Parts: sequence; structure tokens; C-alpha cells
Amino acid sequence: MSQIVNKVKQEIKDIILSAAGKCVAKGEFPVEPLPDFNIEIPGDRTHGDYAVNAAMVWARALKKAPRMIAEAILNEITVGGYISRIEIAGPGFMNIYLSDRFYSDIVLDVLKQKESYGRSNHGEGKSVLVEFVSANPTGPMHIGNARGGALGDSIAAAYDWAGYEVKREFYVNDAGNQINKFKISLEARYLQLFDDTVEIPEDAYLGDDIIAHAKAFAEIHGDKYVTASEDERRDALCDFALPKNIQKLKDDLLKYRITYDRWYLESDLHSSGAVTEIIEKLKASGYTYEQEGALWLKSTEFGDEKDRVLMRANGVPTYLVPDIAYHYDKLVTRNFDKAIDILGADHHGYIARMMAALTALGVDANRLKIVIMQMVRLVKNGETYKLSKRSGKAVTL
Repeated sequence: MSQIVNKVKQEIKDIILSAAGKCVAKGEFPVEPLPDFNIEIPGDRTHGDYAVNAAMVWARALKKAPRMIAEAILNEITVGGYISRIEIAGPGFMNIYLSDRFYSDIVLDVLKQKESYGRSNHGEGKSVLVEFVSANPTGPMHIGNARGGALGDSIAAAYDWAGYEVKREFYVNDAGNQINKFKISLEARYLQLFDDTVEIPEDAYLGDDIIAHAKAFAEIHGDKYVTASEDERRDALCDFALPKNIQKLKDDLLKYRITYDRWYLESDLHSSGAVTEIIEKLKASGYTYEQEGALWLKSTEFGDEKDRVLMRANGVPTYLVPDIAYHYDKLVTRNFDKAIDILGADHHGYIARMMAALTALGVDANRLKIVIMQMVRLVKNGETYKLSKRSGKAVTL
């Protein structure tokens, strides 16, 4: 990034402080440490390129009206360099106007740095993990996921240009209830190919993609799995369809130039023992309790609206547990300085419970930043559309 902007701001600060020092030497200002002041870009650029509030913040210490302070400072300043003139505005703001030389030097610097112009070393030595989209792999993406992709990738790019070491990550929910539902849906469609009396479970996924997967599986294996055990049949169907869905997610994201450093599988958290381990860490923290056979997190002690179930009475962890393990892995195991999640507006309540869990584990929850992406309406020819979460198809409301 060009150092000219930083240079001119430092120049402004130096001449203001130098002028204040001259006022002290003349006895116009008492000898007293002066508070820091701001150099800002005015909302209305006719008020200058920069505005300085030094006279305003020094008024109490100097026991003078801000405008009198500004006038005293201005009397001791000889403009030059990148500064063409300084004017006092309102009760005592000092508006700074820059010379043409400033803008010509900026243009020359842009031409010199070319594609690298705008980069800085602000975040040098710090790492950031940006997790975004993380669409359910049991079906195709929808336009909301696409928006999350654009937002997440832009945030990652901004951190990269600010000098941070940035990693992009897609968290694949390939375990839990949605995968069981995916298996049952595939199974029903597969069995229907050989027995049209088979009924579709009420809560099954109904997208055309499920039918297509079942047919493609049958073309390869025929009726081999009709007589197989339920678990064997469901696992075979899922092992066939899920990788294809994940590849489709990758292909769709690549269409608008989004790539990831890692596709992190939720199943890895289970197989590695990380989920069990995080339960034990939470128990050891002293912020859990048992009630009616379930294990609860005392998340209300950290500002959540209610305590959260970690382990159901049947011994099955809730979806929150692998999420906690995943964020612990981000911030502790892999030790990223900051983790950023891009989530939809329907996940707003997720923030407090995750912050509570991290705090209970002794992790600085401020290292996690959750960006909530608001929903939008799509209007075409006067008709409002919404998106089916399952199929990704637009349907008229």
C-alpha cells in the first residue's frame, strides 16, 4: 500500500503538536500533557481532505474555548509539503486541504505498484481462518449460499490485502441427523425403483437430485442392495451420492472463482475423538450439569438466553458439540489468531451459545467473529420469489 497517505497523516499530526509546543513556549498554553486527537476524513469533502479535532479534545485540559485553541495553533503553522491550507470551522475543527502534489504522487505510486497497490503489512504475523458457505452437502446450493460465498471470499481477500495469513475453509456437515435423513431419502427412492408401493418417509428430502442419485446407483448395482441389510444399503447409497454432491458444491463455487484451502469434514471430528474430547473438557471446566439424564452447558452464565443441551439422555451429542469441537480446533489446536464465520440470519441465536462454550473452555471468545448475512427477496416481473432450502429452486410465493 502507498505510504503517502500515512505520511501525510503523520505530517498533519506533527505540525499540530509542533504548533502546540510553540504555544506552550509562549505561555499561551499551560504545560500539561495533552490528550490524543483524531484525524478523520470529513463526510462532506468540501470541508477539506482531513478534519482535526485537537482543539475540541484539548479544551478541558487547556481551559480554553476550542476555537481560541484552534486559532492559536493556526497562528503557529506554516503550511507546506502536502498541505495547501488549513481552515477553522464551526466551534474549532481544523479542516486540512491537501495540495495537488499529494494527488499526483498518489497516481504515480499507483502506477509504480500496479496490482500490489492497496496492500499493507497491518496484519503481518497474524493468521485468520474464514469459514463460509458450508452448505448442507445433502443437496444443491441455493442463491443464499452464493451470497455467502461472495461475502466470505471478499472478507478473506480484504484480510489478505491487509497482510494477514488467510485460510479459507468449507465445513462439510457429513455427519448427524441430516446425513441420516439423506440416507433414508436415497433408500426410499432406490427401493421405489423396484417396488412402487414403497412410501416416501414424511420428513424425507424430496428433491429431484435424490431421485437422480438413486437411479444412477441402480444403473451400476441393479437390485443388489434391495435384499441387503438396512445399514449396508443406506451406507452404500450415501457413499455413492455424498461425494458427488460435495464435488458439485466445489464445481458451483468455482464458477465464480471461489476456492478453499481446506474442506473440513465433520466426520473427522467424530472419528478422531475430538467430539468426545470436547465433552470431557467441558465437564472439566465446571460449567456443565446433568438433568434428566442429559448433559447441559451452563451457557446462561455467559449471557446466553438459556442453557444448552450437549448430550441427550440417549448418549447422542447434539449438533452443538461438534461445532464447539470445530471452533476449538480452529482457535486452539491450529491456533489461528482469529476465526471468522459467515452465517445466515437464522443463525443469530448461535452466536451467544458458541461464545459461551468457548469462554467455558478458557478460550478468548473475542477471537471468533461471526458475521450475520441478512436474507433478501428476489423479485422478477413483479413476482416475489423465495428459495427452497432443500432443492434450491425458486418458487413463487
